Amino acid sequence: MNAQTYHRSRGFTLVELLVAIMILTLFMTASMGAVRIASRSWAAGQDRADATEEMRATADFLRRQFAQLPNLTVGEGDEQRLTFAANEKWVRFVAPAPQFSHGAGLMTYVLAAELIDDRHTLTLRYAPFDPGSDEINTDYFSEPMILATGFEGIGFQYYGAPTDDDDVTWQTTWQDDADNYPSAIFIRTRAEPDGNGWPDLVFELRSGGQS
Repeated sequence: MNAQTYHRSRGFTLVELLVAIMILTLFMTASMGAVRIASRSWAAGQDRADATEEMRATADFLRRQFAQLPNLTVGEGDEQRLTFAANEKWVRFVAPAPQFSHGAGLMTYVLAAELIDDRHTLTLRYAPFDPGSDEINTDYFSEPMILATGFEGIGFQYYGAPTDDDDVTWQTTWQDDADNYPSAIFIRTRAEPDGNGWPDLVFELRSGGQS
């Protein structure tokens, strides 16, 4: 074996091995980075899809219930009250039982903004409505059903004129001794108009106007 043949078959030098390992390390680092970025992008996209579906389901349910909201009162004479009452943090209303419950008749609902585990949460409570009662009984309401959570804040407003002498405008409260029902309900789930949360939701009420 001559010197030239020995030189060709002697293998890699230490420097060549170090360079190869460095190139392999850089390649693996870049590959893992790309995988992490792709994983985060997929997770973020899935979170957005889940949030969109949650918003759509909640909005569709509330739109159906508010569209069916009947013009009802309880009590008689000076004690007559609307079955609707609300403020900035909750709204109580009477509407038909939802289709998925396979129930019949009317239900009393309370849609509320609550702080649960330091997270602004939209909840729903419900109970059977007794048309023969002189008042809304809150003793038999269900445990809160969480519709959505993790908002910056939740606020309600109501459009209309509570009494015939009031101006038609957005209100932050609606007493059950009002003369009229609101014609629309506004829900905002963001601290600021351009903050994180759902787009502003506006629901029209079939019973809006005079009672």
